[in-house]
Formats: sequence, structure tokens, C-alpha cells
Amino acid sequence: MTEFLLVLHILLFVFSFAFTAGVSIIGNRVAGTRDAKTIHAYFSAVRPLSLAGGIGWILTAAAGAALAHAYGLDMTAPWLVYSYAAFAVLILTGFLVHAPWQAKVVAASATPGPELDAVLNSPVHRIASILSALSVLTIVYLMTARPG
Repeated sequence: MTEFLLVLHILLFVFSFAFTAGVSIIGNRVAGTRDAKTIHAYFSAVRPLSLAGGIGWILTAAAGAALAHAYGLDMTAPWLVYSYAAFAVLILTGFLVHAPWQAKVVAASATPGPELDAVLNSPVHRIASILSALSVLTIVYLMTARPG
């Protein structure tokens, strides 16, 4: 059972990363074109994928918790507690910052104009992207090094 949970945990991680970070990386490239029609088509198409990736992160955590329990790990071990905190930052940033920003991009790109440039140049999105990246890197480090 533990082998199955480990494989499931890793597969969900890869899926979630691809559907969130991968979509975002390509989305930033598409947004850089400043072509409203292309931006609208891309962001409209990937919104469901981003949502699926966000749900995937939650399933990744659930599989990870089941795996930790199956291995008999102390769920209050410092490395796990830090992982919970990094995960909370990742999920909150995704659902409270990235998702609304994507919705604004879709709305603003429907009719090209200064609103689209304002949304694309939002520093909040850049900061959220950095927070998300740091959260994922922290989680990967904690899951592999298990410090403490």
C-alpha cells in the first residue's frame, strides 16, 4: 500500500505542477506578446487546467498525509509542519491571487485596451508567482531532505 501511495503522491505532484506552474510559465510568454486575441484564447483555455491543478495540489497533500500515516511518521515533525505552512502559502496564493488574476486577464483581453496592460503589468501577479515558486521549492526540499 505504501508503494501505491508514494507513486500516487509523486504523480499528483507532477500533474499539479504541470497544470499550475507549467500553465503559468507559458501564460507569461503568451502575455508578453500583448496580442489580446491570443491572450484571451490561451487564458480562457487554461483556466480549467489551472483549477484542476489547484485541486491536484490538495489531492497531493491528502496522498502525502496518507503516506506519512502509513509509514508511521510523526505528523508533528518539524519538517512536516514546515511543509504544511509552505503548502498553505501555495494553496492560498493559487486560489486567492493567481485564479482571480487569470479571470481578470480573460475579462480584460476580451476587449483590448489599457485595462489589459494594467492587469498584465500587475506587480501582485509577479509577487504571487515568486511566492508560489518558493513554496514549491521549499516543499520539494522538505520532502526530500526531511531536516530535523
